[in-house]
Amino acid sequence: MRGKLVLLGMLSVAALAVVGCGKQEAGGEKGGKTEISYGLWDKSQAPVFEEVAKDFEKENPDIKIKVEITPWAQYWTKLETAITGKNAPDVFWLNIPKSTDYIEAGVVAPLDEFELDVTNFPEQYLESYTNDGKLYGVPKDFDTNGLWYNKKIFDDAGVAYPDDTWTWETWQSVAKKLTDVDKGIYGMATPVTWQGGYYETIYQNEGQPFTDDGKKSAFDQPATIEGVEFWHKFQEEGSAVPLEMMANSSQSELLQSGKAAMAIDGSYMTPVFFGEDYGKENLDVAPLPKGKVRATTSNALANVMSAHTKNKEAAAKWIAYLSTEEVNKRVAETGVVIPAYDGSQEAWVNAYPDKNIQVFVDAVEYAVPLPNNKNGMAAIAIETEIFNEAWLGNMTVKEAAAKYVEQANALLAK
Repeated sequence: MRGKLVLLGMLSVAALAVVGCGKQEAGGEKGGKTEISYGLWDKSQAPVFEEVAKDFEKENPDIKIKVEITPWAQYWTKLETAITGKNAPDVFWLNIPKSTDYIEAGVVAPLDEFELDVTNFPEQYLESYTNDGKLYGVPKDFDTNGLWYNKKIFDDAGVAYPDDTWTWETWQSVAKKLTDVDKGIYGMATPVTWQGGYYETIYQNEGQPFTDDGKKSAFDQPATIEGVEFWHKFQEEGSAVPLEMMANSSQSELLQSGKAAMAIDGSYMTPVFFGEDYGKENLDVAPLPKGKVRATTSNALANVMSAHTKNKEAAAKWIAYLSTEEVNKRVAETGVVIPAYDGSQEAWVNAYPDKNIQVFVDAVEYAVPLPNNKNGMAAIAIETEIFNEAWLGNMTVKEAAAKYVEQANALLAK
């Protein structure tokens, strides 16, 4: 990225004029109180944060918190337009893949000057929001991945459920056993995707998607290519859901409809899968099978402060409050996300008794945060189209990787 315009795209003068009209500036005064806006995208989390805001206001009667909910599909577009007009929420959610681009664009403020206790947050997530030795975000929650499976399909086939002894060989062997083409049942859903897909097997094979300095693609490295080839092997052997089925249904729908026996998905799917009777009765989760090493990708969201807020002290107070053990436990009790504060995760696990979701919390020990290198998301955005050619049989995985490296390196060099 070269400055904010690269991050935000080419916005018309008219669009900027609209942004600047009719909206109170961040951190403005309202009714004699300092108003701090809080931007988030998950409406299922909104109720608990609205209640947390009320409690915060009781302790800080001179500050008013305005919770602003924007659906995920529009969140980044709206946020980046607001940033251009210097009207971004005072505090907002930022994820790991976008962290470096936002930090280097100067749109989020460093937090080191404020009294924030971050001693109880996992180090790898703090590092993801640290740039040039300065901390720019306090983690609020994280996700890891597990091997979700349909117990009914396993039971019908007389196959034991996945557990932490599974290796890559076990995984592929069982996928074959569970595949029944005549019944439309397949052992694995293997979408052509990075997070929850071949990035998991790349890291399990001790590969990496980008070089250590983040300036080049690592898809020309043998360990990385082999990781993708393993993911593709389910397709080659006929134990993966066919591409035409994947095109019409998500892997979560296939798992819930009894068409896929297994799928990799994140902890964020827990309230979805266990929010209905079929999932409660038939679905559970195990650790990802072990390759050369045990690994999973992991994302974390952080509360960050807009560089353009007019009231940094009030915004920092709100971030500090959100970072307390009490607030994190309240979020955990909703069962929606795993809070980042160490020791608060037990309440999230307890929200789903008799389910094996402790695996997601344990996975922090071997979790690899998603890449957050400069222009990394631009490079990731072109992966699917290229690797689809390998899944369609039009080229080998190695050939697709070579084609991807050339295009990705051009983007990373900008």
